[in-house]
Amino acid sequence: MSRQDTERDIVETLGQIPDFFASMPDSTLERSWAEFKEFQLGDTVLTAREKHLIGYAVASAIHCPYCTYFHRSATQMMGTTDRQLEEAARIASDTSMYSTYIHAQSTDLGEFQKVTDEIGDHLTKAAEAAESQRKAA
Repeated sequence: MSRQDTERDIVETLGQIPDFFASMPDSTLERSWAEFKEFQLGDTVLTAREKHLIGYAVASAIHCPYCTYFHRSATQMMGTTDRQLEEAARIASDTSMYSTYIHAQSTDLGEFQKVTDEIGDHLTKAAEAAESQRKAA
């Protein structure tokens, strides 16, 4: 596909060519646009809404005002509420905080994985027991 064809597709899809695509070299534009269009704008294994919530959380964690604005706007267009955005940001914040703390404690990764798996087993069994009680009631 030529640059002209790629730019035409961008305009048909977005209504304009954002500067970050306009400034890309010919050797990069077609591939970058195809990936952006598929993964940022469409449903794949994840819905576009799920992807933008993840993007919003990551962008918030890395303090990128461009990506935070883009993903927040995109996910809001798809019906995400302010409370859902707050929760996504909280998960990003908690992940960053606990990652920092656990690394600072020099926690053994193998032991951490073992304990995490044990907790997962416990929570799974508790959920199954609650479901059985709900069905019996």
